[in-house]
Amino acid sequence: MAFQVLKFVQLDFDEPWTRTVLATGYASVLYSAQRSGAKLAVVTESATGVFETILFVLKVRDEVYVIDQVVHIPAKCVRRERGNTILCQG
Repeated sequence: MAFQVLKFVQLDFDEPWTRTVLATGYASVLYSAQRSGAKLAVVTESATGVFETILFVLKVRDEVYVIDQVVHIPAKCVRRERGNTILCQG
């Protein structure tokens, strides 16, 4: 199984995902994909302050863990985009 672990600035989950707060000594949250093709966008920031958006497509029941500012994703990215390409609703 492929995994990617990234330090992030922003995460964007499409519908539907479930969210579970884990009782640990860290700020930990578990997100579970509720359908195949669930999408996740991760914005990272380089040491020079340049943003990059990294896109993932996950399978049903894939679990994404967020611990502080680090996200653990059980998939390889499908695309990279320059800048923060996450759009607000509206």
